[in-house]
Amino acid sequence: EALLSRIQSAARALSFSGTFVHQQDSTLHTSRITQIIDAKQSVTKVQALEGHHQEIIKTPNETRIYLPERQVVKIDQTSHTRAAFPAVFVGAPEQILKNYEVVRGGSMRVADIDAVEVFFKPRHESRWPVRAWIDKKTSLVVKGQKLDAQGAVLEQVAFTQFSLTSKTNGANLSGGAHSAGVPTTGGLTSSFVGVKDWKVRDASMVALVPAPSLKYKPETLKGFEIVGVYQRAAKTDQAPFSIRRYVLSDGIATVSVFVQSRSVAGPLTERVRRNGALTMLSREIQEAWVTVMGDVPPEPLRQFAQTIEWKSTP
Repeated sequence: EALLSRIQSAARALSFSGTFVHQQDSTLHTSRITQIIDAKQSVTKVQALEGHHQEIIKTPNETRIYLPERQVVKIDQTSHTRAAFPAVFVGAPEQILKNYEVVRGGSMRVADIDAVEVFFKPRHESRWPVRAWIDKKTSLVVKGQKLDAQGAVLEQVAFTQFSLTSKTNGANLSGGAHSAGVPTTGGLTSSFVGVKDWKVRDASMVALVPAPSLKYKPETLKGFEIVGVYQRAAKTDQAPFSIRRYVLSDGIATVSVFVQSRSVAGPLTERVRRNGALTMLSREIQEAWVTVMGDVPPEPLRQFAQTIEWKSTP
């Protein structure tokens, strides 16, 4: 528990900058990340360095995604803690230890950092094994892998360059003259030109308290608990909501169940699909599409999805 607490605290309390790579199967993406922690709040900025231009600016209460090719800013104020490198362990330490055996390994250098390996061995077959390398000095995760049952790497993320920074004003990270006059988030500004004239799309969902129940067989996802239920209101009075999301977690892995009207086009297929460690499928239940996706193996996800029961009443 002490080790997990240090890992989680490091991700929340350190100011740093660096470059990291994220690999899913044969697909590789490189991003630049900067995190500033000051007396007011934490602010994290992630910039895609390959493929489509994109920037993500996150504070504890809001995430903004800047898409310059579409001139769109997506704003998400959903009050849900998401795992994002290097803050990859978001569950309570006792929940993680209930579902994983933690095994310390040897040392290895990652991005010129002396790190120690920690292996999270699942206590049930309904999740992937996880291997992480932890900075010996700060306890920050500097590399992580999700493995299949045979030990092959399905997905991994790792710093290639990293440095701790002093607590400073976010304006130093704004991108210079390009960001003048652009709307800000927590002191950080987008480096793209003309953001203030872009279309703004609200992708937020409202937390439902008390959370409505979801009927399924818990034994198909042993150790997973519902940690939040969120909903987006319908645009018309013909449906109680446009989309509802149930979030289940075992402390490391997350599974989401999305329910939406069958009047929209089917979002996926009933055939199980896997991309890296992410598995997904959709099925039709009465008048609704139910889409399930999460960082779990295909067969447990399929079994879980087949046990979900849904009634299309409010």
